[in-house]
Amino acid sequence: MSRSVLYRGHVVHTRHDAHARRFRYPAFVAGVDLDELPVLDRSLGLFGYNRARLFSLRDRDYDDDGGRTSLAGWHAAQLAARGLPAPAQVELVTWLRSAGYVFNPVSFFIGRDAAGAIASVVALVRNNYGGRHTYVLGPEERLDDPLDDRRDGAAAFRVAKVFFVSPFLHGPATYDFRFGGGARLDVRMDVRRPDGTRVLVAHLGGDPRPLTDRALAAAAVRYPLMSLQVIALIYGEALLAHARGVPFRRPGTDHAVTEPPS
Repeated sequence: MSRSVLYRGHVVHTRHDAHARRFRYPAFVAGVDLDELPVLDRSLGLFGYNRARLFSLRDRDYDDDGGRTSLAGWHAAQLAARGLPAPAQVELVTWLRSAGYVFNPVSFFIGRDAAGAIASVVALVRNNYGGRHTYVLGPEERLDDPLDDRRDGAAAFRVAKVFFVSPFLHGPATYDFRFGGGARLDVRMDVRRPDGTRVLVAHLGGDPRPLTDRALAAAAVRYPLMSLQVIALIYGEALLAHARGVPFRRPGTDHAVTEPPS
């Protein structure tokens, strides 16, 4: 039985500083077992791996060398560079290419051990300026607090923000990631200032359904051109932030400024 799924749910962003705002929109993302990619490519008519289909995944959207390295190879190299062991199973949580287009603000390669517990996560983050950065989350980043409930297989990590993402969320910060341990997708990210003040909470959640042609067809009807919707919502929220007077910074000035006093 395939372990790859589609998660149907929502994305929520809640800003907590002087520019408070909350938005929520429906979404679906894929949870693809990297070992199953060749089988999925052969068995599904609406999904393609490194070839055109209504929905697809391409190595070049994730690696650094234009697709010459497979997704599994790229992920293994990220862990090896940090001296981390290969997990027993890797799930890639990502937006699929839809009608040939994709924009992934963040993709998560979630590595689990033989017991199914989360051992490591590789988070590939992109911004609207063509940049990308990889955060490798392993034992050194593991949080030892109530967020990290290892009894249910969940995991929490903390990492310093070192990559420019949003022109409306700048200055030094840390990311606290929490990944739920159940079958349901439950990914939360808290953005905090150095003093611990929480600035933003982002949550991606969804219920799993087997990754089948039927599920993909239903997603195409319910969420037409999902990837285009993602980038449209990003720019739409940016225009609203600008209209509300939220300070704007371009890449290169990210850590030279901080938020104005509340």
